Amino acid sequence: MKKLALLIVLSIFLLPEIVKASEVINVGQIIGNDVPVLNEVGEQISVLNMNGKLIGYKNSALPELVLIHIGEKNTYINRQFIQQVSQEAPSVNKDSLGTVKSIFPFTIFEKTSKVSRVLLTGNEEFTFHILGFLNGYYEVEIAGQIGYLPSAQGQSLFTKEDVFFNVVQDSLPYYEMKNNVLVKKGTFSKGTILNREPGINGYHKVIFDNRTFYVSELGTLPTESTRVVKGPAKAKFPIKVLPEKEVDILDVNGDKIGTISRGSFVEIYALVNGKAVVNFFGQEGRADMSAFVHTNLLSPKKNVSHAEMSYLVQVFAAMYPEFTKLEQIGKSVEGRPIYAIRLGNGKKEVLFDASLHAREHMSTNVVLEMLDTYGFHYLNKTKYAGFNVRSTLDAVSIWFVPMMNPDGVTLVQSGAKAVKNGALATRINGSSNFARWKANVRGVDLNDNFDANWNKVKSSTKKPAFQGYGGPRAFSEPESVALRDFVRKHSFKTYISYHSSGQVIYWFQWQKGAQAARDITLARRITSLTGYSIVPPMYLPGSGSSADWFIHEKKMPGLTIEISPYVGNRPIPLTYWDRIWKQNHKVGLFVAQDAAKR
Repeated sequence: MKKLALLIVLSIFLLPEIVKASEVINVGQIIGNDVPVLNEVGEQISVLNMNGKLIGYKNSALPELVLIHIGEKNTYINRQFIQQVSQEAPSVNKDSLGTVKSIFPFTIFEKTSKVSRVLLTGNEEFTFHILGFLNGYYEVEIAGQIGYLPSAQGQSLFTKEDVFFNVVQDSLPYYEMKNNVLVKKGTFSKGTILNREPGINGYHKVIFDNRTFYVSELGTLPTESTRVVKGPAKAKFPIKVLPEKEVDILDVNGDKIGTISRGSFVEIYALVNGKAVVNFFGQEGRADMSAFVHTNLLSPKKNVSHAEMSYLVQVFAAMYPEFTKLEQIGKSVEGRPIYAIRLGNGKKEVLFDASLHAREHMSTNVVLEMLDTYGFHYLNKTKYAGFNVRSTLDAVSIWFVPMMNPDGVTLVQSGAKAVKNGALATRINGSSNFARWKANVRGVDLNDNFDANWNKVKSSTKKPAFQGYGGPRAFSEPESVALRDFVRKHSFKTYISYHSSGQVIYWFQWQKGAQAARDITLARRITSLTGYSIVPPMYLPGSGSSADWFIHEKKMPGLTIEISPYVGNRPIPLTYWDRIWKQNHKVGLFVAQDAAKR
């Protein structure tokens, strides 16, 4: 031991000569475990446990010591622990992916498991070239042998010049700072390349969507690869939803690229095959829509187009398959889909529709806001306006048809160029201003096209017009046929058709006795909710009204409700919205609750 100590002391003075030692690489077999590893000044800095393994070494200026490379550090072991062999020097044919600095004390294992053989332990900082990253371990080289350093015991070395980093572990969390605490917001999958900025205490800083995220440098490597990904197209109708649990995000090929944690709002850009399209750190991603919940899908104080309505009901149905059902019940003259969506799981059913008349499209807002609001409280098992929403809709489901006349609404909202039959509609209307238009796109008033003794109706006009023309025959229009066939498939207990102007309720179609008493009672109770007036019985010989036909067909209550003060031949001004919703917000739940008795 005195001789070894002397050699160590001498090595201090011979350091320049050691560094200039022979460049010939010898091959030796390690003999024994717990082999002390020394630094240039003779201090023990680590211990080798590689009995029987071959390593490359160089002769030093001191015959008792040999030089071996552990990472980027020149270290020494006593020659007595190595037996030279006549073999080719071991080498690792892998390019370095970067470097990692050990956090001492550290342990390097033979495999990616802490129960595998220990190759090296160290109590000093080492820097290793990273050859790979497997199962949470950095793959490093020790004198020609591969070893594995746990990620928690190493820190990748990044410089200010490093612009990108590559995620090299299977799942790497990202965080946001809340009240000086890092809060997990999701994970990145292996292979993700991201722009970086110098962060804090071993964290990258990533800026996305005007938010700052933090990603641990552990499990990442610098990369010169430029991040090139395709982001989603701009959202046509942006919707923000909440993950109900940690949501997997897939790329367009179906490969997982990360996750989003529960509790962070996510903007849905579109739906593709029932999957939500999201912008995941600049990359177009896909997520299971049913993993999200909503807080407020619709801002109702605006004109809602057919395209937006269609998107909203598809999003809602994809999000809540457990208590909704979406059906396309038909198409308009120009092929636009007519949707019906069910809310609730009740075996009994009621029906609400809207926008049978084109200029009366605010009625669409009413039924969509019912869907949105009631759906939120159904999901959360909370009361709304005094109603237990979950129990009410588990007894009686509500079906909504939010837009019965999609071509006509599109014509009123966007003009002749927005529809195929714009030139025809312009000739019928006698003007390019379609504010007064009630009919479908070819001039048939849909609320005069249903068959409640239609042949006895005295139409105000015998040819296509902006209003009042009942068509060449009952159910001549695909829109009215769609509602007729849908109604005939169901046993609806009540039908409410929302219209716009007058603040009145129509209820009568020649009912008598108990049926009349039942229906007028329902109308009066809705009057008490809304403040609307009941229209006295009109003894018409025939009618083309959808509600009159429903009464005629099903012998159940059918009400036409005009939701706004009289505004003339034009759409309802948006300034009336708050008042209209206040008057109607309970109606859907009340009608469902009333129908439960029948």
